[in-house]
This record gives sequence, structure tokens and C-alpha cells, in this order.
Amino acid sequence: MSIFTRLLVRWAAAIAAITPLVAYAGVQSYEGYAYSSGDDKLLYRESHWLYSRQGVGQHLIVYRCPDGQPFGRKNVSDAPGEATPDFEMLDARSGYREGVRTRDGHREVFKKTDERSPEKSARVSLRDNTIIDAGINAFVQEHWDSLSNNGISPLPFLVASRLGYVDFSGHKLRDSVIDGHDIRWFRMSLAGWYGFALPHLDMGYDLQTHELREYQGPSNIPGKGFMPLTVRIDLPPGQRRQDVPLAEVEQAASVPLTGRCAIP
Repeated sequence: MSIFTRLLVRWAAAIAAITPLVAYAGVQSYEGYAYSSGDDKLLYRESHWLYSRQGVGQHLIVYRCPDGQPFGRKNVSDAPGEATPDFEMLDARSGYREGVRTRDGHREVFKKTDERSPEKSARVSLRDNTIIDAGINAFVQEHWDSLSNNGISPLPFLVASRLGYVDFSGHKLRDSVIDGHDIRWFRMSLAGWYGFALPHLDMGYDLQTHELREYQGPSNIPGKGFMPLTVRIDLPPGQRRQDVPLAEVEQAASVPLTGRCAIP
């Protein structure tokens, strides 16, 4: 083997060794605690990881029982857009799946009620101001001033469980203080005169960092009999971490979903 060849092999090995560091960048994490809106009982926990993979934003969520045992996982990719990501969520307690994917250049929403049920899907076209799942945070941060001033309507939410859109309107609700932090609340409610009487979602964002601090509204984790839950999710800023080791993300992405807690 020539000297040049040996140098080339060493260079290739060095590049391979650093590839994971390049492919996965800027890992952050935070925790969420979902409480019953009625009695503040802890229903489940959320562990979040945000990072970039080959330049594309990724969001991994592991859902845990109150005792910490994982029962669900969601993978979110910003490749189609930060406010309109692809995602897939699995609740391993029942085998329920839902998500939005890009297939052959088209967007498709899908759901599967349990392990034995056939998958249902529908092709969809994105509309102006479309929001998909966790993309709501990116939308709020991008349209902060408009939501704070005059509000935005309609806001088409692509709801996987419905295999289609639900039109909301969004506006500033109020400013408050939580644990010494200034919080701005935005309300997303069904557009139209009847919206006041139907479920809405309220989101409190840190006024300085624009990070989500608290969520109040419907959960994407179904309760018994697949009945929708109304929850309050607290996301303590003191539990946010920067420069999280990649090994932690890889472990969370493959941890067995063995939790079998009943969520009322």
C-alpha cells in the first residue's frame, strides 16, 4: 500500500469518526408534565429532544407513565417546513398510530386505531397558514407580532385523528407571570361564531425567549376508550438542558415502550 493510499484510508476513517457529530448537532432537551385539568392529577410525562440531523430540524418525544415507564414515542421532522412537519406518533399501550408523511411528493395524513385495525389515510394539500402538530410552536414564534396585535384567522390545523383540517383562529389572550417569568398567552379556538362554546387551546410563552411554558387544552394522547383528554402541560424552564449527549437521543429513540399505565 502506497503512502498516498495509507493517508487516504486514514483521512476516510477520520471523516467517518466525526460524521455523527456533524449529522446530529445542537441537541437540547426539556421535560413536560401533563396534569388533569380537573384535579391537577399527573397523567403522564413528556421527554423532549430537539436537534438537527444533516441540517434538518428534528423533534423526538417520549411519553412516559407517571412512574417514568415509557409508553409512547413521536418523531417530528422539519424537512417539509417548520410549521408543517412530517411526524409519526405511536401509543404502544394500544398500538394507536397517527401522523403526516410526505410520499411521492405529496402530503398524506394517516391513523391506525390499534394493532389489528387497518390504516386509514388521506392525501391533503397545504393551505395558507397551515399548522401541523408540533409545528404550532414554530408558527407562533414566526407570527408573534401578528398574533399579539390583530390575531390570525383562519388557522388550518391538520388533525391526524380526523384525517383532515380544523379551522382555528388565533389571538393574544393575556399577559401573566409564572414563577417570576413574564408569560404571553395565545388562544387558538375554532373559527366562527360557535367557537366560544367548543374546546380551545391556550398556550403560554415566555415573553423573552418565546419558549412554550404551559399548554392547556386537548391532548394527543387518548384516554380510556379513546376519549379525548383535556390537560394542562407544565414545561419548567429549569429543566431545559443544552449540549445534551447524542447517546441520550439514540437511547430515547430505541427505548422499549413497556409502560402500560391507564390514563383516564
